[in-house]
Amino acid sequence: MAANLLATFANESEELLTDFEQSLMTLESDPGNEEAVHQIFRAAHTLKSGAGMIGLPPFVELAHVAEEVLERVRNHELEIDAPLATTLLRCVDEFRRMVSQVAVGQEVTRGPDHPTLLNSLARLIVAVSLAGPPAARQGPVASTRTASRVYRIDMEFRGDIFITGQDPAQFVLELEELGEVLEVTVDDGQLPSLDKLDPSQCYLTWRVQLRTEHPREKLDDVFMFVADDNNISITDVTSSRDQGFGLASADMKIGELLMAEGCVREQDITEALQHQKRLGEVLVDLGKVKKEALNKVLTKQAVARQVRQATSVRVDTEKLDKLLNLVGEMVIAISQVSATGVSLVDSAAEHAAAIESLEVIGRELQGQVLSTRMMPIEETFNRFKRLVRDLCQDLGKYAVIETFGTETELDKTVLEQLADPLKHMIRNAVAHGLEEPAERLRFGKSDTGRIQLRAAQRQGHILVEVVDDGRGIDPDAVLAKARSRGLISPDARLSEKQIFDLLFLPGFSTAKEVSEVSGRGVGLDVVRKNVVDLRGTVEIVSAIGRGTTFRIRLPMTLAIIEGMNVQVGAQTLTLPLSSVVELLTVRNATISTIEGKGELVCARDEFLPLVRLGELLGVPPPATNASAPVIVIVETDTHKFGLMVDRVLGMDQTVIKPLQTVFSLVSTLEPGFCKPEGVAGATIRGDGDVALILDVPGLERMAFGECRGAL
Repeated sequence: MAANLLATFANESEELLTDFEQSLMTLESDPGNEEAVHQIFRAAHTLKSGAGMIGLPPFVELAHVAEEVLERVRNHELEIDAPLATTLLRCVDEFRRMVSQVAVGQEVTRGPDHPTLLNSLARLIVAVSLAGPPAARQGPVASTRTASRVYRIDMEFRGDIFITGQDPAQFVLELEELGEVLEVTVDDGQLPSLDKLDPSQCYLTWRVQLRTEHPREKLDDVFMFVADDNNISITDVTSSRDQGFGLASADMKIGELLMAEGCVREQDITEALQHQKRLGEVLVDLGKVKKEALNKVLTKQAVARQVRQATSVRVDTEKLDKLLNLVGEMVIAISQVSATGVSLVDSAAEHAAAIESLEVIGRELQGQVLSTRMMPIEETFNRFKRLVRDLCQDLGKYAVIETFGTETELDKTVLEQLADPLKHMIRNAVAHGLEEPAERLRFGKSDTGRIQLRAAQRQGHILVEVVDDGRGIDPDAVLAKARSRGLISPDARLSEKQIFDLLFLPGFSTAKEVSEVSGRGVGLDVVRKNVVDLRGTVEIVSAIGRGTTFRIRLPMTLAIIEGMNVQVGAQTLTLPLSSVVELLTVRNATISTIEGKGELVCARDEFLPLVRLGELLGVPPPATNASAPVIVIVETDTHKFGLMVDRVLGMDQTVIKPLQTVFSLVSTLEPGFCKPEGVAGATIRGDGDVALILDVPGLERMAFGECRGAL
């Protein structure tokens, strides 16, 4: 099967499963929502058809019974209640598991829940069938349908069928309308080499397995206009034992046939397959290859499959149109630069204007390319509705999730890495934040808690918040827990913010009991680590009895920042412009020294800590410094402080590269290399030099915390 076809199926299935899941959540709270019913049915039908097209029997059989159940829901013979919704959501999980196998090139297998889900849905179908049709539908109904049959359709078309205006793919689509396409196979044995291929000729033949309740004549009607001039064969392959949800016996695997005969159980087949040797193991047994070599190749294959897993971004055509227009303008500008460069002495002004035009186009092109990676946060927010539902069922709580600012756009990479921190914060909100229903009623609250997900753009950053209306965090309880565990000294005095920051320490938990959901202190430390990796910050704001807010600040993109270039000694360093408040020259600044504490600088009647950046990073001072040093006032979520540098070189857009990428150009890194504290990344400047991009929160920790380091 072509890799691009499998990748397309995996990507489209993820979108369909998201629609499936969200519509189920809607139906659970609004059972009369007809549009949600139709959307779920369409998703199930499309999933089944796509899996049938590329030949995934386990996927098809589960999608088929799910579609049958949803057909009953659509006909008002069944209602989506909590148990049925839970079963269908477990089907979504099973579909996702199989899609993940397709995405990495693995064989699609049935998971442990697969038989249970099939049986549960099949029992529902049988129960509805025995109950008979709804009263409104009773009475004689004229129908030409018969008992379900399985047909094999072989299609071999004349070479010039395209010239007649016919499309073989259309016949497959028409067959799909008559029933369930179980399998489609293509024979490309007659396909010539590329140099001899005629795109107007048809070289392929098709075989389709179709289950339908329609009579054989309906299938003949599909090929009415091509039957005489083409080789079309329709064969009934229904066996006496093929009345369930599997494939025709002629195409069933030996294990499936043995189970159909009642000779073995499914667990017997699974156990036997575990003893079946693969090609690599056979080669090892024959002495053709060493075990170590096989393991190395298998590891390499697994990594390659994971890396090659297809991802895609939907891009608005308007953005692509702008990109195309900018590329055209850039080509013209490059031609102008080339033309004026031939006689530079005579056309210096024209040459400068052409270069300026090229720079403007380059910035616009850069912005448009970045915009193609921007995606709304809505889909990320919506996926957590299922998480809240399942957690509430496990914990016996009631909660609704509300979303705001879903149109806010973030870089795709940021969105992907943000999902895990959000999951941990939402789990924390449900498990720790929300009270039990009876407790909420005692305090005059609704028994149903509210969790809000908010997103907004603020001054070049993205602000994401997780808010609950629960019991809030008791700072005294957190402080007592930290002291009992020896995390702080007994006489330490901490602000409320510093107390809440203790919750991000690894292993810290205030839960009284360990459960499947919480209590092991795993979660919030992961949140902070992931957010810091995104060059962001996270803080907690809470009020007892009113609720808790987790607030995350993130850059809109990880690729490019506005930076201020400074010189320290012989080093050129870059500070993110978003962290810079103002600049002061040492001549105009008031610097004070506090014995044993360090230096302070007065900025706008406010005394701020002063850090000499060269000393902090271990950079030797310059031999001579013609200009006076400059103090850059920077700000984090917790403090403002001054950084003394030798010179400010200017501001520019900076492309961030990981340190491993930049350093690999000039040296070999030691195994286990990790990024130094206070450094966010690196960039290659226009003159070819490498400049380090500083991480201001990291510098803050180095200067005022326990961490010390040198570059």
